[in-house]
Amino acid sequence: MLVITAVRAERTTVASFDIGSGTTRLLVAEVDPCNAAQPRIYERQSRRMSYGADLLDHQSDRFSPALMAEASATMQELIERAQVYQPDRIVAVATQAFRSAANGEELLDEWRQRWDLDARILSQEEEARLAYRLVLSRLAEAPQQLIVWDIGAGSQQLVWREPGSARWGHVNSRIASVSFRNRALEWLNRPPGRYSPNPLSVDEAEQLAAVLGEWINPDDSAVIRHLVKKGAMVVGIGGVHGASLVNQLDLAPGNDITRDAIAAALASQIGRSDQEIGGDYADTDVVNLILVGTLMDHFGMQSYRVMRMDLTEAVLLDLMPGSSADPGCKPLPGAGPCRVPDQNTREPVAPCRN
Repeated sequence: MLVITAVRAERTTVASFDIGSGTTRLLVAEVDPCNAAQPRIYERQSRRMSYGADLLDHQSDRFSPALMAEASATMQELIERAQVYQPDRIVAVATQAFRSAANGEELLDEWRQRWDLDARILSQEEEARLAYRLVLSRLAEAPQQLIVWDIGAGSQQLVWREPGSARWGHVNSRIASVSFRNRALEWLNRPPGRYSPNPLSVDEAEQLAAVLGEWINPDDSAVIRHLVKKGAMVVGIGGVHGASLVNQLDLAPGNDITRDAIAAALASQIGRSDQEIGGDYADTDVVNLILVGTLMDHFGMQSYRVMRMDLTEAVLLDLMPGSSADPGCKPLPGAGPCRVPDQNTREPVAPCRN
């Protein structure tokens, strides 16, 4: 008689970094390979790190020495916090600012050597697909058509899958929180050295919405408008949706953001200074309302779901069996089904051994 024993993969502790253009996030979690969508969270941290603004402010394709020193000090602090939990792996993904900076890979190399950091720069397509898989893993039921809308400091991505096929659809853009804020400073003729457009008047807010409308690609808008009209479910994630708008609208994550609510929030922020708005991101909060409201108008959206999540969680999911990061993974003989969703079908996969 042949007896086959199922082998269950052991839990692993991972420190995951999402190095965005405006914020660096850390998540330390213990992950069960059979339930990667439900990690045991030990610690979350975030720090404002203005990589994107540094490139724009210096009109350069290289991070400044001052920014690199500050970034390394921030990473040192966060890694020391993570090491308290003795992680088995420290992984990081970097996004738009590192895609743009000629010395972005150089900075990551320095960190790899210093901390044995497993770090990579994501393309916009990789960033979007990681986010899509994460959102899909958190939904109780897969919709017929899902669009994941991610807006950060330096870029935004809308991504979807064609129903019944493995084909991806993408709309990628550099219209994002910090890039729009910097354009707003130019359009409004704010004095040199000014880092915030606030306070804004009603006329200035309307002017920004109008010029933003000219910046938006009409072909991209038509694609999204078509999908929305057909009933696609839209889920917004990332710093703009999950932090800036959620906080300004006093909204619980998982609820819907409506166009009317954005208009009301914008009206309440008109005429307010950064000090009156409060928080570390006051310089972008109001323009974020204009940004998202104008995009909703162009996309034909009246509402969308918001979920507070980021790439630190997507990286955890991507490391697990059945993910794109583990293409050679094979189910163990006799192992029962697990709850790690396959990237294409959402079907559960079993524990595995390469």
